[in-house]
Amino acid sequence: MLINVTKIKSTAEKLETLSLREEIDAALYGYAELVLTKPVEFRGTIEHAAPYFHLKGELKAELELVCARCLASFRQQFTVAVDEAFTNREEACSEDGEVGFFTGDELDITPALLKALFLEIPMHPLCKADCRGLCPNCGADLNRGACACQHDDVDWRLEKLKTLFAAMNDDKEV
Repeated sequence: MLINVTKIKSTAEKLETLSLREEIDAALYGYAELVLTKPVEFRGTIEHAAPYFHLKGELKAELELVCARCLASFRQQFTVAVDEAFTNREEACSEDGEVGFFTGDELDITPALLKALFLEIPMHPLCKADCRGLCPNCGADLNRGACACQHDDVDWRLEKLKTLFAAMNDDKEV
């Protein structure tokens, strides 16, 4: 998403309202894990306060994700707040990377938008809050129904306690 900043940097009007909608191939920007299923929408403003350009607004996107429990693909809507600063003057760049640098009069805001979107993805995305996941024995999707495996609800790490409790019960019966 390119923004031409010539107008706002050379006139008294230092603020421009943006309403952008565009198909983005996130892999071209190093975000191959972001599978966008619809065009990305950005609504906000860009303000010039020399030597910086301040981008502020809201990003709407839909991603295809993989459930961390059942491995099914699902789509999720995201609405992300964007607040970024840019400059086209090298002397105004910060070494910590907080201020993005661009050359010329066209600013590509796509990397900043993708970064904001990427940071909103949950670490363990779930297709639904009560996803039951996969059977650890046979791999069946438990959301579709029970599997034929016999499940022993005792954690293998606590197996020795099961025998201890059985021995304690035997002692009580004597």
